[in-house]
Amino acid sequence: MSQIYPPSIGLTSEHDKPLYYSVWLIADQKWNAAFLFGSALAVGILVWQCEGNWILKSVALLFLLGTICRILVPVHFELNSNGIVYRSLYRNRLLAWSDIRSYQIKRNGILLLPQTDRFFLEAFRGFYLSVPISLMPEVLYRFRVFVDHVSD
Repeated sequence: MSQIYPPSIGLTSEHDKPLYYSVWLIADQKWNAAFLFGSALAVGILVWQCEGNWILKSVALLFLLGTICRILVPVHFELNSNGIVYRSLYRNRLLAWSDIRSYQIKRNGILLLPQTDRFFLEAFRGFYLSVPISLMPEVLYRFRVFVDHVSD
């Protein structure tokens, strides 16, 4: 298997192994999930009560259902030497380390950004990687190794 990082990084075999973990918003962050679910429910009731086109109501409610699915469905992550693999409801996505130009450490995870320059809507451009607090040191180590050293 070819590695995308230079051999001079000094990865040991224990840190070269893939890191697997799962995040389930309704179980891990109960208050955030309750707030998001309540907000989606309130907006859904408001949209349903408004008079208007049934098609627009249906489309709006489908978008709200997508928001609620984010709460109810667990997400599985794998951090390996190629990048980050994201698995959720038959959807697999690979985010290569070379696609990440910068990252910001947040309270419950890491915001991955495709550009190094600051932009006021950068949260919409990037990908938010939820990380349990117990795994944050290991994930940050991997980011320092793969993102910081590969981008140099």
